[in-house]
Amino acid sequence: MMEENLQQNKNPDAVPWNIWDIVKGAAVAIAITLVLGIAMGFGMIALVGITELQDIVTQDLTSSELIQAIIDALEANGKLNMTLAFMFLFMLLGEGAMPLGTWLFGVRKYRCGWGTLGFRKFDVGRGLLLVLLVTLLGLGISIGYEFLLEYLGWEDSSNIYAPFDENGLGIAFFAITAVVVAPLAEEIFFRGFLFQGIGKRLKFAWAAIISAAVFAVAHFSPAGLVPIFILGLLLAWLFNKTKSVWPCIMVHAAYNSIALIFMIIS
Repeated sequence: MMEENLQQNKNPDAVPWNIWDIVKGAAVAIAITLVLGIAMGFGMIALVGITELQDIVTQDLTSSELIQAIIDALEANGKLNMTLAFMFLFMLLGEGAMPLGTWLFGVRKYRCGWGTLGFRKFDVGRGLLLVLLVTLLGLGISIGYEFLLEYLGWEDSSNIYAPFDENGLGIAFFAITAVVVAPLAEEIFFRGFLFQGIGKRLKFAWAAIISAAVFAVAHFSPAGLVPIFILGLLLAWLFNKTKSVWPCIMVHAAYNSIALIFMIIS
């Protein structure tokens, strides 16, 4: 086993990790996220106050209304900015859990370069055209799906960040996370690690479907499950076409940037 891990692969782009490595990497990310979620919950109780929080959660509120009520309570106590700073830290750590799992059971375990995860050069002209195409397709599908939900009368209350769109500090923190941190961390894990690892054993279609499904579920957005799944398929296709994770990061950043802008102006 040690010899297998230490040997230099003649092809530096060959993916050495297997499905079990992916499971362990994902388990690390999930465990860290759960710990952070519990810590955030206890922190929120301490900041808001258990009595006031009980009064809020017993009301019949949607996700956004619940967050808004908590924000109002924190603002009244003068603790909103401190809470936003802690949330930003938790989000950074949560996003960082995915590259950590990737590094532990991919890069570190097999002593391969980050190029194996997709940090490779690509044809810039062709790559940017594909980035534009995938971004427009992803946004078009997302907007169309929102219109469909509205037509069917299904209200989307899953956007828990909407109540923060009037707070400058909150917008700045979410922008950094959504536009910079999330695209880098998530593309490393979902396309560089998960999609490529599954692609060793299964055909492209199955690797794309499985990685996109995990990508969609990981975003905890029931109303956005379908468009995020389709975006995951498009990103897998883009990775397969360019053999680089950089175009996927660009699409992810552009998609999140436009989504953030719509959230702010709506």
